[in-house]
Amino acid sequence: MRIGSPPLNVPPSVVVPGTETNSPLPLAEVTDVAIEHLHDRSRVTYHLSGTGTVTWKVEYVSEAIRGGDNHVVDVNGSAILQVDIMGVTARQQFPPIETYGGTIAGVETALVSREIVQSFVGTAAGHPEFQVIGTESPGHIVVDVFYAPA
Repeated sequence: MRIGSPPLNVPPSVVVPGTETNSPLPLAEVTDVAIEHLHDRSRVTYHLSGTGTVTWKVEYVSEAIRGGDNHVVDVNGSAILQVDIMGVTARQQFPPIETYGGTIAGVETALVSREIVQSFVGTAAGHPEFQVIGTESPGHIVVDVFYAPA
């Protein structure tokens, strides 16, 4: 996904997680993380600004292990979705978000570096279905966690 309007004189580059030399310039930024509950799902939205190519990987993991130092992160919930957003940075780690009454129990930002923001989403029950979409204008990464069919 591409957000913003890149300068014409910047050559395209490839994001290679774990290396700072291949980081695309200029870099997009995660500016906020928010949760909302809808009628059939709960939603985590990562708000983006700036310019750059943004990619992401979201998957269930058995343990919330922070990249870089292998520290185990305490995440509320019965299952854990790991969200890695690449090609971005953030000014700081976001405060933990705890919530009740939806499919998401909480969100913990685990890692903020010059090229990746890693967070963990704790689900309220089991391993519910989820989907991830990106929007370019405005720039968002949206993780929807669905209620189980009745």
